[in-house]
Amino acid sequence: MNAEPNLLRVLETHRSIRRYKPEPLSLDQVQRLMCAAQRASTGGAGQLYSIVRVTDRGLCGRLAKMTGQAHIASAAEFFVACLDTHRLRRLLEHRGLSPCVRPLSLYATTDALLALANLATAAEALGYGICYVGSLQRELDEVIALLHLPVGVCPLLGLCVGVSDEWPEQSPRLPADVVFHENRYREPTVEDLEHCYEAMAGATYAGGWFNSLSRYFMAGQEYEAREGYWRRALARQGFQVSA
Repeated sequence: MNAEPNLLRVLETHRSIRRYKPEPLSLDQVQRLMCAAQRASTGGAGQLYSIVRVTDRGLCGRLAKMTGQAHIASAAEFFVACLDTHRLRRLLEHRGLSPCVRPLSLYATTDALLALANLATAAEALGYGICYVGSLQRELDEVIALLHLPVGVCPLLGLCVGVSDEWPEQSPRLPADVVFHENRYREPTVEDLEHCYEAMAGATYAGGWFNSLSRYFMAGQEYEAREGYWRRALARQGFQVSA
C-alpha cells in the first residue's frame, strides 16, 4: 500500500520556522490539528497527555520573554504538550478504582510526544510552518503556574504554528548508516565518527555542530541542567522519578 505522496513530501522538506506572518488559522483548521493529535497511537488507550492551546496573546508574550523565544508571540498558534495522569486518576476514582500511588512518567511522555508530533505534521501538511520549543523546560515552575497545571500534569514541549515568513535551509542530518541498525547495534568506527562531523559541517545553529554539542551536551551544560529541572518538576507534580 503506497503512502500518501504529499505526506512524504511534507516529512522530507521539514524545517523549523521562527518567523511568521501575522495571519491567523481558522477555527476549522485548528480543530483539524487537534483531531490529528488525538489520532496518535497511545499505550493501553490511556491517552496520558493534555495539550494546552495558548490563545491569550499576553500569556504568549510572557512565555516568549521567559524562554527567549520571540516566535512564541509572533506565531498564530502556540500549543504546550503536557504529561497528564491527573485526568486518569479522576477517571479511575469516578468508578471507584484506585490509581497508581506515584505514576510513572514513561507512558505519559510517550503519549504526549506522539500526539504533538501528529499535530505538527498535520500543520505542515496544511502548509503551515512549525517550530518546537524546548526552552520551556528551563522554566517549568513558571510554566506550571501560568497554565494552572494541577498535580499529575507536567509541561513537556511547546509548538509554534503559523504562516511562514521565511524558508531557511534545511539542517543537515547524520549519515543514515550510523542511525539505522539491522538486527543488532553496530558500534560506530572512528571513520563513522569523522563522517558524522563531515555530514553535519553545514549546521549553522549555535555556531556549528561541534559548538552545539559543546554548548548543550557536555557535562554541566544546558541539557544536563534541563534534565535536573525536568526531574524536579516531575517529582513536584507527583510523578515517580527514578534515581
